[in-house]
Amino acid sequence: MSGYRFLLTICLLFFLQTFVKSNTIEGRVIESSTGEPLIGANIIIMENNRGAASDRNGYFRIERLPSGIYTLRVQYVGYSTVTQTITLSETDDLIKIVMEERTLEIDEIIVTASPLGSPVGYQPAQSLSGESLQLRAASSIGEMLDGMPGLAMRSFGSAPARPVIRGLDGDRVLVLENGERMGDLAETAADHAIAMDPLAADKIEIVRGPASLLYGSSALGGVVNIFNEDIPRYWSGGASGTLALQGASMNNAAAGFGRIMYGTSHWVTTGRISYRSAGDIKTPEGILPGTFMRNLTGGAGIGYSNDRTHGGFTVNFLDKTYGLPEAIDDPNEDVEIRMDRIALQGGLNRELSGFFKDIEFRVSGAQYSHQEIEIEREDDGSVDEEIELEFIQSTISSTITARHGKAGLLSEGAIGVNVLYRSLDVGGKETLTPDARSTVFAMFVYEEIPVLNNLRLQFGGRLEGHSISSIANEQFQDADKSRTSTTFSGSAGLNYRLLKSLEIGFQFARAHRIPTVEELFSDAPHLGTGKYEIGDPALKNEIGHGLDLFAKISARSLQIEAAGFINSIDNFIFLRPTGEMHVPSGLPVYIYESENALLTGTEIYVQTLLSDRVHFETQLSYVRGSRRDAESTPLPIIPPLRGNAAFTYDQGSWWIGSKIQWATDQNRVDEKESATDGYVLFGFEGGYRLHASGRHVVSFRITNLFDTAYRDHLSRVEDRDNPMPGRDVSITYRWYF
Repeated sequence: MSGYRFLLTICLLFFLQTFVKSNTIEGRVIESSTGEPLIGANIIIMENNRGAASDRNGYFRIERLPSGIYTLRVQYVGYSTVTQTITLSETDDLIKIVMEERTLEIDEIIVTASPLGSPVGYQPAQSLSGESLQLRAASSIGEMLDGMPGLAMRSFGSAPARPVIRGLDGDRVLVLENGERMGDLAETAADHAIAMDPLAADKIEIVRGPASLLYGSSALGGVVNIFNEDIPRYWSGGASGTLALQGASMNNAAAGFGRIMYGTSHWVTTGRISYRSAGDIKTPEGILPGTFMRNLTGGAGIGYSNDRTHGGFTVNFLDKTYGLPEAIDDPNEDVEIRMDRIALQGGLNRELSGFFKDIEFRVSGAQYSHQEIEIEREDDGSVDEEIELEFIQSTISSTITARHGKAGLLSEGAIGVNVLYRSLDVGGKETLTPDARSTVFAMFVYEEIPVLNNLRLQFGGRLEGHSISSIANEQFQDADKSRTSTTFSGSAGLNYRLLKSLEIGFQFARAHRIPTVEELFSDAPHLGTGKYEIGDPALKNEIGHGLDLFAKISARSLQIEAAGFINSIDNFIFLRPTGEMHVPSGLPVYIYESENALLTGTEIYVQTLLSDRVHFETQLSYVRGSRRDAESTPLPIIPPLRGNAAFTYDQGSWWIGSKIQWATDQNRVDEKESATDGYVLFGFEGGYRLHASGRHVVSFRITNLFDTAYRDHLSRVEDRDNPMPGRDVSITYRWYF
């Protein structure tokens, strides 16, 4: 009965409004040189994190505020952030906010790195939104983030491409949707795709390095948090929305996206839909068969806000089909993955008075199905389809976080509880694992202490209990194994702002990862990866001890970030080839093993304005992965030294630029792993901005300009024997109205 009382309390809080004497902030955001309105600027009240977005005429409105002094923070892509202090009374006039064009953005708030919404950082993190997302438009999240500091891409065709952070892949990199787990299977194998279309993302935040303190198992290497506006946090009155179109020549891709939002003073409704279709990838050496994709996604949500309460609820779906480049040498055989996902998300934030400033409740549930299908074309023209492997997974995840204010030495902090439940049923001709049920219950605390005016200390811990049980199915009739474990994650960090434009961040973290069902119990052919995989129920939890150090310079026309890291992981699990063949399936046998490992590396990122209109950007990333044995034997599938550099001329209404990407040879490889040669790629990009009946942005990008044939060391396609994509011309259009 207590569970029902809790849900009833949440519902009552959601619909509760506080009737107090209040005021309204009204204003208009305009561009400095032309006086034209800026559409979609984010206006945030720093004292309570409430806000709005400017409408098609640049106007915004934030209601039900008590009288007092407030600090407004106004952000808009391509313009300098404006901070303005106002004294609010019942007779305030319209506020005019004037924004100036600027390429560099500083002091961004990345909520994925901290539950406090503070710009103070203790480990490297970055975010993409607005035009920066549009310029990286691609067919998958992995392709979109490839080449950012510390990030690479696990390639198996466009559809299943997934981010790799500091050489860590799969279940060690946690991909979230609005702060909660997505409920798909993208982390478990190279052929599995992330269940979200890139056009649906409004913002992406990346935290490099261990983040298990806040997010638990699977965040040992880092976090990619994808935000959308299915539950809007800020809105203005009336109708607004976005329309986007995208096309690419490399795989004859076409995609479209639309979102509509209608808001009143307290309520907002929103809906979105997108469709994407792409053919097989064209390489300098011909077509790479089995790399097509089609997907349809959509969602609808409702949001509510008053002076102290805001929240909402959303439902979304995805229907995706894509090919796998496994049967390359047999034109009469294809491999497809067909996946469907229906997800529900809800959230509620209630501001409080007293020791706790606010409490936030998030819940997410997903029903996910995934079929790996072998398609054979007979000589008589008939087509035979067979489900080789099928997954059906149900996931429920929920987090409650309470943030408090000053208490003794503590300036602010948060405590929270997280619950995660997964139910996995496995079937098909080549059932890979037994069915499984797993439960996670965790409690965490996160605190900050201002030691000096320019020196802050962060510390925290997370206690997590896990249980996982294997359940018998048709292929694994004797499965009845279970295991439980209790793990602890913790971190301590310092942020020291030596100067207004120079800060240093330091963090030491203890993180963990629980072995997956596949790593523990696999014993079957896996059609998608082309391997016979054998798990080990005796595998231990991975325990990582990571040290991060970064320095950041943020001046008016210069931003530099340099980071170094050491990550020592006990019981590091990897899939190793045995050199044997499984005769019935004809596939090579791979087994899951573990050894102690050490990963070290560095990242350097530089942005600078060479003149008022010329912008230069460059980055370099390096990671070295080794076993902790006497010979420091290399770990498999570690990216080489990589980097890129770009020049951009931005006139204001239009821009154009050039880019170079490069990677060195990767000769430091595992005993049974092939080396890869380095490469250099050239490209161009540009675009045009127009303010008329909304804001229009058209951008184009040319990659691999000279159609260079190269191999990527993280490619899973036939042991990297097939080249990566050739020359590509892509065009993206967005209309904000």
